Amino acid sequence: MLDQMRKGAGSWVAKILMLLLVISFGAWGIGDYVRTSAAVPPVAKVGDQEIRAEEFADAMRRESQQMARRLGQSLSREQMQQFGLDESVLNGLIAARAYEQAALRQGLAATPGVVRDYITRAETFKGTNGQFDRLRYDAFLRNEGYSEAMLVELVRRDLLREQLLGSLLSGVDAAPNVAVDAILAYRLETRMADYIRIEAAKLPAPAAPSDAEIEEYYKANPVRYSNPERRDIAWLSFTPAGLAGDIAVSDEEIAEEYEAHKADYVTPERRQVQQVVFPSEEEAKAEQLAVAGGEAFAAMAERTRQMKAADIELGLVQKEQLPPELANAAFALSAPGLTDPVKSAFGWHLIRVAEIKPGNVTPLSEAKDKLRQQVALLKAGDALLKLRPMVEDMIAGGAPLEEIAKAHKASLHTQAGLDARGQDVAGKLVESLPVTTPPLLTEAFQLGEKADPIILEQSDGGFQLLQVSAIKPSAVKPLAEVKDEVVAALTASKRAKAADQLAMQIGERLRAGGDLLKEAQALGVVAQTTPPLSRSGAPADKALSPTVVNLLFAAKQPGEVAVGPAGTTGDAIVARLGRIVPADVAAIAAQRDRASQQLTQGLIGELEERYRKQVEASLGVSTDAAARARAF
Repeated sequence: MLDQMRKGAGSWVAKILMLLLVISFGAWGIGDYVRTSAAVPPVAKVGDQEIRAEEFADAMRRESQQMARRLGQSLSREQMQQFGLDESVLNGLIAARAYEQAALRQGLAATPGVVRDYITRAETFKGTNGQFDRLRYDAFLRNEGYSEAMLVELVRRDLLREQLLGSLLSGVDAAPNVAVDAILAYRLETRMADYIRIEAAKLPAPAAPSDAEIEEYYKANPVRYSNPERRDIAWLSFTPAGLAGDIAVSDEEIAEEYEAHKADYVTPERRQVQQVVFPSEEEAKAEQLAVAGGEAFAAMAERTRQMKAADIELGLVQKEQLPPELANAAFALSAPGLTDPVKSAFGWHLIRVAEIKPGNVTPLSEAKDKLRQQVALLKAGDALLKLRPMVEDMIAGGAPLEEIAKAHKASLHTQAGLDARGQDVAGKLVESLPVTTPPLLTEAFQLGEKADPIILEQSDGGFQLLQVSAIKPSAVKPLAEVKDEVVAALTASKRAKAADQLAMQIGERLRAGGDLLKEAQALGVVAQTTPPLSRSGAPADKALSPTVVNLLFAAKQPGEVAVGPAGTTGDAIVARLGRIVPADVAAIAAQRDRASQQLTQGLIGELEERYRKQVEASLGVSTDAAARARAF
């Protein structure tokens, strides 16, 4: 099929398609991206350019989708604000406009030809032949929600930004070793401490919580005692495998596919080859006679070259897997046996063929079923390209999923009570959801109830139609249903507070000159010593929380006390700093180059940030909070 596609590239149809592609690139403009409406106030102004509300909303949608993919669940409006998503997106748009205007003021440019070349050479849009693939390009635009003009404009701005910052930052020197070594000395310093752990569960049980306390705790933690939002969804699958079963394949098509890929049905001859290499032809011929006289090849190899059985094996190989001189000799034998000495750049080889596995050609009659399925899948892929616009037209016409399924003989799948983690009402993971891009589960929790179906891509060239039929909002469970959970949590909270209070008391006594070992004995626990702790990463001793580790590294000298939570919830730690171990000189030297690169990148980032602020200040930036809120 690939050969047919390559041949088709010279046909008049392909030439017309290529001409249309060239025309589309040449005609690209930015009208639909920068055209503004006076009726809707902009979200921000940067110099003489505006950031429209729809542009901001579109960027928010894309960023929230990416966040949802990373987190594995969709984000609510409140969560987006908690993450500062709206602020970061708007700042990014403002920076892009500022860099663009600064670049243009300096006479920099990204011509349509440069933009076109950049896009057509992008790896994302290359097909299997390594060339620009219009179908991949169109799929990218659909998935990301871009028009051609939007993508062109974004690429143009990115190219301008790279030119601008490249000229600004190209002269930044590497960070000086003095600064790098000082940072590494700080980072690689380790500390050790003695500590005792106060286990909340072993403290005296607190008084049973009153009804008022239970009610108060329950109301203060609504999320903890809520049912998750659940959604009823429906989807249709259009895949090559699903269509292939109904596609007729002729014997001529099967034969053509067989001939086009005949090499796939040929199993070449293979031989089990052994070898020993000698420095001279005379020695090789002498040992050839020894083997011919009855000595085992492996025994000869061990006697003459001290080689074990595994050392002489080249394995079961095809002819093309060996160097030509060895391959010709080994595959010239009509039966297992020994070759004459063969010369190569490494010496004189004595080769033994231990076994011959003849090659084989699978006939068309035996491969027919497999070939039929392959051809059907290829034809199904072509059919999907024609089917998709028809499905999109039905969606645009308001056709329900049931009608689309009936019209195109697709199976309608449904799942009720699905939560954002992919679990059903019984808490069981739903494994029947198809794998799509973007993830079907993520998209299901961004769609509105009974909104128009959306199309999601699949890696096999198929696609899914997804629709949300019902939404059951998250709701707090009745207190009577979760009372035991509330009592248990409230009791654990009281125990944790008691452990914290006891740890604080012990810490005060130690600071006043108390003895850690005696405090441990009084509690009935054993004082322990941490392994070396570091500032970066997780503490070597998991019993200590990052809070305690930070306090130990904030201490000025051994003997100072740190009190804080343990690595697990509820317990408390009382620690006394024992040793401060300076960074090892060899460790500093080993990490100097990498740390220098990191520090240099940090300096570049700081320089870029200062330059951005300067550019924005010179252009003037204003934002409209009300317009931004409406767009959000």
